[in-house]
Amino acid sequence: MPECVRLFGGDPLQTREADFQDIYEEGYDLDPDDPSDGAILLDQQGDWVVVVEPTSYRGISSALLQQLSLNGAALSVSWTVNVDAYVKWAEHGHVLHIFEPPALDTVNPEKAEVGWVVDHGVDLNAWDQNWLAATLTLAEKITSVRLDRAWTERPHVGVTVGPMPSA
Repeated sequence: MPECVRLFGGDPLQTREADFQDIYEEGYDLDPDDPSDGAILLDQQGDWVVVVEPTSYRGISSALLQQLSLNGAALSVSWTVNVDAYVKWAEHGHVLHIFEPPALDTVNPEKAEVGWVVDHGVDLNAWDQNWLAATLTLAEKITSVRLDRAWTERPHVGVTVGPMPSA
């Protein structure tokens, strides 16, 4: 987990116990004019490190996903209040799939992303009915990690992050 903290621009020696609400509030207390600041919550779940960043969007960076996946895989799921949403999947340093969940039901069914989603057990009807629920279901099916209310209320590892390191 220390390497993950570093890649997100944090100092592993500055981590502390925090829950989702702590990190959410901290993120909004940071300088709104400095987009390089943020606060993240991390949790080791089996082989996966879950990173939640409620007020920033570093995890959608393809360069970061490439670094995070060098020795395995990385999945990024993000959305905004304006329904800008993305799913990115990387393995062994390569981003393999990128798509916008709200538009997946309109994508050509021959595209690799559609096959990848269906192969992970989420059919296209689910995207049409509720893209956000389908996106979270996809993430859970891939990682076996469930982020529910109990998870958000438990303490995890929190850290304030600054500018991301250069690659």
